[in-house]
Amino acid sequence: MDDKIQMTLATMQNIFKELLSGKQCEPMEEPSQILELQNLSKLINKLIQNMNEMNRLTIDLSQGKLDGPLPSRYNYMASPLKQLHSQLSILKWNMCQLQSGYVVSKLEYTGELFDAFNGLIDQVVAASTQERNSVVSDIPSFNSWRYHQILQALNMLHILVLEIDSNGRVMYANHSAKEILGEMEYISSECRKSKVLEVIKRFSSEDYTFPALQEIYENGSRTWYQITSDRILLPNGQILYIHMIENVNEWKIKENQLILSSMKDTLTSAYNRKTGLEELENLLAHRDPRKTHCISFIDIDSLKTINDTYGHNEGDYTIKNIAKVLLSTVRDSDIVCRFGGDEFFIIFKNCSEEAANKIIMRTYEILDNMNNSNRKPYMLSFSYGIVPFSSDSTYKATDLLELADQKMYQYKNKKLKT
Repeated sequence: MDDKIQMTLATMQNIFKELLSGKQCEPMEEPSQILELQNLSKLINKLIQNMNEMNRLTIDLSQGKLDGPLPSRYNYMASPLKQLHSQLSILKWNMCQLQSGYVVSKLEYTGELFDAFNGLIDQVVAASTQERNSVVSDIPSFNSWRYHQILQALNMLHILVLEIDSNGRVMYANHSAKEILGEMEYISSECRKSKVLEVIKRFSSEDYTFPALQEIYENGSRTWYQITSDRILLPNGQILYIHMIENVNEWKIKENQLILSSMKDTLTSAYNRKTGLEELENLLAHRDPRKTHCISFIDIDSLKTINDTYGHNEGDYTIKNIAKVLLSTVRDSDIVCRFGGDEFFIIFKNCSEEAANKIIMRTYEILDNMNNSNRKPYMLSFSYGIVPFSSDSTYKATDLLELADQKMYQYKNKKLKT
């Protein structure tokens, strides 16, 4: 036998010994003299790579490591090894989730390890549905997979979900609720700093008709919450109260925007006629003879001429700028409303006729300055009439507006004559 062949065979024999002893082997050099030995060395090198990958993964798994490299797809054991690694990774992830307080699902994999994990899940769910220190009875409980899936779904919601017993003890809290509760185990009457917890404590009793619904504003967090509460009876006779708390800030903002848009005139941002008349009626309904108010009716001068001569864009400019001046001049308590077209009215609350007239005069001064600086071919001006009234007045809102309108026309005719 040739010496080179003998050395090659000896090298192969040593490689097999090392592989069988579980050692990592380096690939052998391929012999160049005989084709059959070349093919055999290629197969041995492929076996070395496969065995090295399997040994490395086996050692990692035996040490509890799941972050090491996996066998390549050319490894003859790649499929079962990767499946084993995947199952162990899923098991580890679920155990970490369970340890962190999340609700996790049972695993569908078979085998003693997964059966033990699923049994642990049953125990966790059973403990979450029974009084502490109570003896487990033969009454069917909610530790079924179906109930567990429900808890898992609740845990994924952004809505806060709490289960409270009649003593205020927190029996279940999903992840969102735990972030707020922290280490709190009881919702007691001492939780007065939080309106949310006050409502939850109040709704955790049999004194209400369920389901109960309430919206509250939490001053500390400047947040609107909607709380929906219900009462449930478990098969073991225990009464629990479930509360769902949702942050409805965005919805409230949109609701207020809709309310405001329905109250405002789109062109001028003044209140519309409907809102103004309702405000005036409310003021007349709250009778207080000690308080005097005023209503002023306003009509823009020469708006038809401005529209006909210079176009409706200039007419809109006139309406918007006069409304802007009115809104900027009145007090915060006063209400500026667009009656329609070129007409407005102002409700001056707790205001004498003299004071209301002074406010109107200030608007005249501002308009004079605007007319001097704008250099428009027309003047921004309006005529007005003021009618004082008290809260115990027998007038209706329409009566006051008609009287103020009459005074406005008297003033407008007087201006035309001069």
